[in-house]
Amino acid sequence: MTDKMTPELKAETKKKILHLGGTLFLITAVTGLILGVVEWGTRIAIEKAEAEAKAEALRNVMPEATSFAAATLADGAGEMLAEVQQAMDKNGSTAGWCLSISSKGYGGPVNFVVGIANDGTIRGINILSHSETPGLGARSTEPEFYGQFAGKKAPIKVVKGTAEAENEIAAISGATITSTAVTNGVNAAAEYWDKNLKGK
Repeated sequence: MTDKMTPELKAETKKKILHLGGTLFLITAVTGLILGVVEWGTRIAIEKAEAEAKAEALRNVMPEATSFAAATLADGAGEMLAEVQQAMDKNGSTAGWCLSISSKGYGGPVNFVVGIANDGTIRGINILSHSETPGLGARSTEPEFYGQFAGKKAPIKVVKGTAEAENEIAAISGATITSTAVTNGVNAAAEYWDKNLKGK
């Protein structure tokens, strides 16, 4: 089959192909740029929201503190411990410590902050995020559960039914794994405090 296209037609066809290619490239580049800007803006907003939630959590578990300073994790901190914050009062003295924990729950990691006073008493915990089952493990965010930790000293045990001893907390009904995950995290935080932060 012979090529019957004239040089003029070939040039016109080539011009159209280049124009189409250029247009597609421009559309792709602009779309990529827009998506990049949106992703960047979304990421910044998410990071800001996470930082605000964490700051609120620190205040919740150590309300007497007026400022917080990140502390270096000691060697052998353990896989559950993510971060340590020194809580300071208005006089600049240590009011206690806030430890960020990631403990393996039923549906994934349960991330929360534990506040520990200078005498080793748990001041409180604040759940930051989780992937637990709605109506079951997700109830770890309710005061009826997390409020049990305040005022206790580790080691803390999980029991089904009513907690009677000072070192016991009642498991969430139908969510023993989540209850245990949170309690293990609190105990890990208290153990770290005892070995590395006590008396500081």
